[in-house]
Amino acid sequence: MGIEDLFFPGARELAAGRFAPTEVCTWRNKLIQGRVHDENAYAVGGVDGHAGLFGTASAVHDLLWRILRAYKERSYEGVLPQRQVQVLLNYGKGNERALGFDRPTQPGSSSGSHFSENSVGHLGFTGTSFWMDLEKNICVVLLTNRIHPSRDIEKIKGFRPRIHDAVMEFLM
Repeated sequence: MGIEDLFFPGARELAAGRFAPTEVCTWRNKLIQGRVHDENAYAVGGVDGHAGLFGTASAVHDLLWRILRAYKERSYEGVLPQRQVQVLLNYGKGNERALGFDRPTQPGSSSGSHFSENSVGHLGFTGTSFWMDLEKNICVVLLTNRIHPSRDIEKIKGFRPRIHDAVMEFLM
């Protein structure tokens, strides 16, 4: 799709200075930086359906905006056919999940309290997340690292809804 700074690096190591460290991996016996963190994705070469995508907040937002545009208006250069995007994002309406995406569940959704029921999102283990409101045409990307230096940090669960509420209140 030609989005700068959005890519699957695979298992090859990238310039460490360009990426925040994830954590010290006990079984790789080193600080993970510039490589996929997820152990299962790493084991299959660094790219899997659930992990391995690297990108800046701007690049992730660009991807989400293209998906939202294809959902609402038209396909994006034939890469995101509108009908398939609509099926993907509408699947399971009324359920907790769409195909590959979460849906807000109240009370206590990580999306906060302002995203409509017609929203989809994704929560990454390392703390990254996004929520996309299909009615309000809003995409919020949160790139964090809740596991450095340890994966025992759980405060992200309380932070995500607060930051999403703050962004939505600012935008609305």
